[in-house]
Amino acid sequence: MNWYYAIGQERKGPVTDDQLQGLVKDNVVLGDTLVWREGMPNWQPYRTVAPLGSGAVLAATPEAAPLPAATVAPPAAAKPTQSEEEYFRGDYTVSIGYAWSRAWRAVTGNAGVLIGGGLLLLLLLMAGSFIPLASLFITGPLLAGAYWLYLRCLRGQGASVGDGFIGFGPQFLQLMLGHIVPALLLTVSLIPGITILIVGALVAGMTAGRGSGLQTVGVGFLLVGGLILLMGLVLMIYFSISWCMTLPLVLDKRVDFWRAMSFSRRRVGKHFIRVFFFFVVTSVISMLGLLALGVGLLLSVPVAFAMNVCLYEDMFREFDPVPHS
Repeated sequence: MNWYYAIGQERKGPVTDDQLQGLVKDNVVLGDTLVWREGMPNWQPYRTVAPLGSGAVLAATPEAAPLPAATVAPPAAAKPTQSEEEYFRGDYTVSIGYAWSRAWRAVTGNAGVLIGGGLLLLLLLMAGSFIPLASLFITGPLLAGAYWLYLRCLRGQGASVGDGFIGFGPQFLQLMLGHIVPALLLTVSLIPGITILIVGALVAGMTAGRGSGLQTVGVGFLLVGGLILLMGLVLMIYFSISWCMTLPLVLDKRVDFWRAMSFSRRRVGKHFIRVFFFFVVTSVISMLGLLALGVGLLLSVPVAFAMNVCLYEDMFREFDPVPHS
């Protein structure tokens, strides 16, 4: 059953029953928060529809009170589907704490599927790296499959290890390109700096000890090459973060890889610094598993990955693009 909820005068959702309970536990949905689902004649405060025994719903909403239920139309009649341009003018929240709480519940509640399935996909990725060219074909579909596996659990839809291989279906080509094309473009950003450094090193090496002007030219090439390489690294980091949601967009929203790259960049660009810091935090969480002799990685990596999936869900939950044919 899908629910919608109102924060101030803004409609949120849809979310599943499990997701709604998570929002209640995180004090996002409170007793006075208006909620609606199909079959209800109008919006009602959550306290009036909460399951019996739920004790986390009696607090009053700390924000400005939402519109009275009678003045808020149910989601089906609230407004027409947003266009892509309208959607990207909207906003989203980057919350490390909220992502952590949702990710922890999802992983601990679905440990067998998420940890076991994630480990299997990781082993396949590692095996593919030893086979020439194989990684080019399987990395995109397998990574997207991992997103899909975690996404289904976060949405309370139930998942099996087999969901991790859905990338080898109709979306295979788009997922493969969604991995290869960004990787090539990121590599290209480093080529000018590396090329100039190599030229500078060759010139400086051939003229070493001769005191010629060519040696000075070689050193100049090294300095310029180093600066350009540094700029290329900055661009590489920027676009790797900007395109981070390409694969889940291709699989979840059924768009082609090029549009997915554009959608991801535009959405991430609204809060680039926050998203960058978010990924720094999840990377640190992943590495914390090493403190337990590496065994902790079996929990820290899935939780960190689930946090990244939570961020995708917050960015694109209500996004409804035109799918590719």
